[in-house]
Amino acid sequence: MKRQSARAVTVASGGKGAPGAFARAGAARGRRSASTPDPIALEVFSNALLSAAEEMGALLIRTAYSTNIKERQDASTAIFDAHGRMIAQAEHIPIHLGALLSIVTHILKRYRVEDIRPGDAFLANDAYHGGGTHLADVTVASPVFHGRQLIGFVANMGHWPDVGGIKPGAAMTEGCTEIYQEGLRIPPMRVMREGRLDDNLFSFILLNMRFAEDRPADLRAQIAANQVGIHRIQELCARYGARRFRSLIDGVLDYNERSIRARIRELPEGAWSFEDRLDNDGHDLGPVPLRVTLTVRHRPRPHMIFDFAGSSAQRTGGVNVVYEALFATVAFALKATLDPELWSNSAFERVVKIVAPEGSIVNPRPPAAVGGRGTTCQRLADLLLGVMAQIVPERVTACGHGTTSINLHGYDPLRRRPFICIDGIGGGMGGREGHDGMDAVQINTNNIPSLPAEILESEYPIRVERFELVPDSGGAGHYRGGLATRKDFRMLADAHFIAHADRHEFSPWAMRGGREGARGMHLLNPGAPDEARLPSKGGPFAIPAGQVLRCQSAGAGGYGEPSHRDVDKLAIDLADGKVTERCARECYPAALVAAALARAGEL
Repeated sequence: MKRQSARAVTVASGGKGAPGAFARAGAARGRRSASTPDPIALEVFSNALLSAAEEMGALLIRTAYSTNIKERQDASTAIFDAHGRMIAQAEHIPIHLGALLSIVTHILKRYRVEDIRPGDAFLANDAYHGGGTHLADVTVASPVFHGRQLIGFVANMGHWPDVGGIKPGAAMTEGCTEIYQEGLRIPPMRVMREGRLDDNLFSFILLNMRFAEDRPADLRAQIAANQVGIHRIQELCARYGARRFRSLIDGVLDYNERSIRARIRELPEGAWSFEDRLDNDGHDLGPVPLRVTLTVRHRPRPHMIFDFAGSSAQRTGGVNVVYEALFATVAFALKATLDPELWSNSAFERVVKIVAPEGSIVNPRPPAAVGGRGTTCQRLADLLLGVMAQIVPERVTACGHGTTSINLHGYDPLRRRPFICIDGIGGGMGGREGHDGMDAVQINTNNIPSLPAEILESEYPIRVERFELVPDSGGAGHYRGGLATRKDFRMLADAHFIAHADRHEFSPWAMRGGREGARGMHLLNPGAPDEARLPSKGGPFAIPAGQVLRCQSAGAGGYGEPSHRDVDKLAIDLADGKVTERCARECYPAALVAAALARAGEL
């Protein structure tokens, strides 16, 4: 499929609309045309859709087998109409919006509508022909019928820990140079036909994956989650009728379009640019430049254009980002800065356009590797927040830590089977107007919790010896940046480590006079004579049994001049050990530090 050099955003990141929003909008408009749905009906209907999507997500997380889904909650759910327009997405992982973004469109390209039946289910993961963003994100979509009429689709995505490839977990690692090395590519395939699993197709898929014995349980959970969504949508159709159902969907989309345009109209017209960079691409050394130019226009109707010209050409390493993932990242940034209560649906494609040069890191030509797209999307989120900070700085946080994901794999002699452990390390969130940044959290396009030490130790030959905040890692400011975390893993069996992180070479930037956040790092045997620093990306690196790997995320930038810091807040930071006396004296005025030290002694 030929990739276009410019397309429109189709959806935003997950989230609910404001309670009563439709009702308030209807009251403000007064008289309505005959074709405009009742705002109260829209309110009830839209929240029923969101409830259905969230129920699907809750069921998937509670019934899946993979640690990655059931514990790290690396999954998302969504509802579409019969044309493939996304209507609702549950609050899960913003970047997964890309994995769900065009799945139905790709299904409808491969299968005729008249050949789709109740009980069918389609499985896909390909980033170029399957509606995905990298191969580990495996999507299952199912049609919804009202009688004999196709009225929509429900879909969910789960991150499978391995889908084949040259290394365990290759679909999310750095080091691959083309997508063929990252795993089995699956375009939309009918894995269930009228309620019956296609055993031949599924057996073929499993034969090309490691840890295949665990995947049937995950597939059953994904299919079951869709069944709940199907049942809920059919209940809505029974209540409203198919014609009214379609009218209400159009009403939700139209309302969201008006809301987005209203928020854009509040912004000044003009053009602004911002630049950022990745440490490297995991294959070639040297920084990877990223650039965006944002244009805001009020005529003929309010709209925004994001032009990524000036960003790096597509890279050899797997940090390339396909269009769907770029869409999801832009949508996240807009939802975060324009209005967090905007609805997550395809109304965004009507008002926001993206220009991404073909053959660039944000619109690669196949077969470019894309497994590490998550790291780049975090940097793109920083890029977009940076350009929005020039327009609405009071709505933007300083730069945060981004991503620190790990892949540890090997053979478990106790359990007598291979293992792959995927974990993510939370870090700092940037300071913002009126608030310090949060510590030890996932930010931006990521929303995955760290794997609990108890679960990790019970399932893998690894011991977590340290998991703690990193003092002084949050940038100083009127509002301090959030703190990084470090996690020490002692290998109880020989293992290999694949690094998947960033912000080891370039510090998280600050805003309005604040200080930068601390950089992240990977250390082998920290504090020992043979201590060694490992890169932010790459591998696998051999780690023999008994050795320790420390993964430390980055902190976050501060917001505002440090001299304006509240003395009580600095005193609490000193008393809690989040800021040391040495760092405080380096970053804050002497009189402020003296007063804070005196108060800290009283706490």
